[in-house]
Amino acid sequence: MKKILIVVLLVVVVFSVFAQAPGCPNIQVPNETVSCNMPCVDLVATYLQTGETTQYAVESIAYAPPYPFSGGTVAFLGTDDYFTDVITIPFDFCFYGNTYNQLVVGANGLISFDASLATLASGYAFSSSIPSAPVLANPYENSINGAFLDIDPSIGGDINYTTLGIAPCRTFVVNFNNVPSFSCNTLLVTQQIVIYETTNAIEVYIEDKPTCTAWNSGNAVIGIQNIGATQGICPPNRNTGPWTATNEAWRFTPNGTPNYFVEWFDVTGVSQGFGDTITVCTQVEDYYTAEITYTNCNGTIVTESATNTVLVDANAGQIASLGLLDTIKSCNSSVTINADLTLDTYLWNTGETTSSITVNQTGNYVLEATQGGCDGDDTVYVSIVNANIVEEDLTICNFESVDLNIEQTNTIVNWSTLETTDNITVYPSNSTEYWVEISDGITLCKDSIQINVDPVPTVSIDGINKICIGDSTSLQFLFSGNQPFNINLNNQSYTFTNFNELLNISPLITTDYLISYIEDVNCNDNISSSHTVNVNPLPKPVINPDFYELYPGEDITLTAGSYAYYWWYTDNNFLISESEFLLVDSTLTTYIVVESNDGCIGTSETAIVQHIPRVELFIPNTFTPNGDEHNELFVIKGRFIKSFNMIITDRWGEMVYKTDKIDKYWDGKYLGVMAQQGVYSYVVDIIGDDARPFSTSGTVNVIY
Repeated sequence: MKKILIVVLLVVVVFSVFAQAPGCPNIQVPNETVSCNMPCVDLVATYLQTGETTQYAVESIAYAPPYPFSGGTVAFLGTDDYFTDVITIPFDFCFYGNTYNQLVVGANGLISFDASLATLASGYAFSSSIPSAPVLANPYENSINGAFLDIDPSIGGDINYTTLGIAPCRTFVVNFNNVPSFSCNTLLVTQQIVIYETTNAIEVYIEDKPTCTAWNSGNAVIGIQNIGATQGICPPNRNTGPWTATNEAWRFTPNGTPNYFVEWFDVTGVSQGFGDTITVCTQVEDYYTAEITYTNCNGTIVTESATNTVLVDANAGQIASLGLLDTIKSCNSSVTINADLTLDTYLWNTGETTSSITVNQTGNYVLEATQGGCDGDDTVYVSIVNANIVEEDLTICNFESVDLNIEQTNTIVNWSTLETTDNITVYPSNSTEYWVEISDGITLCKDSIQINVDPVPTVSIDGINKICIGDSTSLQFLFSGNQPFNINLNNQSYTFTNFNELLNISPLITTDYLISYIEDVNCNDNISSSHTVNVNPLPKPVINPDFYELYPGEDITLTAGSYAYYWWYTDNNFLISESEFLLVDSTLTTYIVVESNDGCIGTSETAIVQHIPRVELFIPNTFTPNGDEHNELFVIKGRFIKSFNMIITDRWGEMVYKTDKIDKYWDGKYLGVMAQQGVYSYVVDIIGDDARPFSTSGTVNVIY
């Protein structure tokens, strides 16, 4: 068993004053030299790069302990394997995302930020590597190990700690000076742990760390780990194991999100930019300051700066550059030539003495200049090309032309139309960008013009092509373009607001409707678009016959002419037939409606078919006027007779009897005397009730 002594003796020893330790906020900038031939130089700042303490990087540094291994407050005098009481440090130290101002020192080469370990026994046997989770005892969580191994200060040596430096870079230093290894007391360990204010850097300096393989397998470790031991880092080959080291040093630097920035200033305090490096160009001695600003985890802002001198080598001869370009190509009417602003004097071949001049002609421009003890001259060739198109962007109508002209001629002219003259005429049918490239053989310039083309308005005319006289119809107009539209139709002006319009017409004769002109809000055009409307006459049917008297048993066929369709109606408008002919056998009043081959409708006057009785006439051929009271008279009987006339003549043609009454009979006498027996002729003229004249003749025998 390892014997543990509980006695702790604290001895205060005052350290001497030392220069700023290497882990403090710092920045350095070396002096640089410029000359006529090399007027520009990069100024490079070096500094301690830090970040948030969410993670760390470890690197090997020069073995140069910033403090001696002796002095300060002595701990563990005559004791072994214990932690000190809580030690309060005068600054905030950030470690794995947490801020501390108290810690404890372990006798076996470690610092812990777990204050609950104060005065407790310190472990010594271990085999876990860093990070050691889930093992939290050895190596300890939330600890700095530099190096952690089993040593025995109760046998000899010196363990001491102190706070050194001034804000904002105070340091807490723990020394393990010539402390014997446990079980190998002749193997002495000397090492130092330094933690820094502001940068939160951790440095471990190992002067001598031998290996005692006879105890705990010789295990030792240099490293750090967080609360819970889930995050940690060690130098290469310095994690838990048997290893030996002499005169080596390691720095653990937080490298989370950077917590600093570097800014440069000239001698007047004007900012020149940010970053590690700036380039300066001068021919006079000058001074530049690099300033680094750290933001600590507790919000404290710390600034460090360094100033260098830029020296001028006045023996270098010619100025390396006057800042002129070899050639300036411009498409503008004037060009500004800029030389280096740091030159002392300027003399141009134009006579001007400023650092920049403005010229408006093609040619060589020469500058003579001095700077410090140097002088120089340089030439710049200026090529100015005017590629301006005189005309501005415009809008035309389709089928129109535009003349394009360049403002100033030159050696080479190329239009987008492949023409090479100064002036061209274009006939765009669509909106088109025309460009011209003009060159003097050195500078190529380009200008363009946008010609927008509005379409010429169009119109089509349509409608039915035939109507009947007296009818109305519509002309249909279909427009394209930008409304409203004005047209000339048969020498009359009309305005329409829609793309599809109707115009009512009632021509009395066949008419050609001709549109000779159209315009919209942008364009117009002379056109010829026409539509013919044929006006057809109305048919005039005449019923034949238009009046007819019909005897019983007779019929009559009525006609009205040749048409496409027929409709026969009664006088009370009842349709009775759709035939070309109408057969009538009874009294009827009718009219006909017809449609011609052109689709026109006509109506006839009425026609009358009237049923009338037929005239009946009965004439005997013999009568006997002999007094026997039988057949004594020449009696003619008839029906439906309106008027009657009869003449009877003898065989010599002499009239013997006449009458205009059918009911007046011849008694056979002539001049009161009985006529001779024989044959007599008669002629009968009648008009019947049908108003038709009727004549008949014959003979009658007179017998006694």
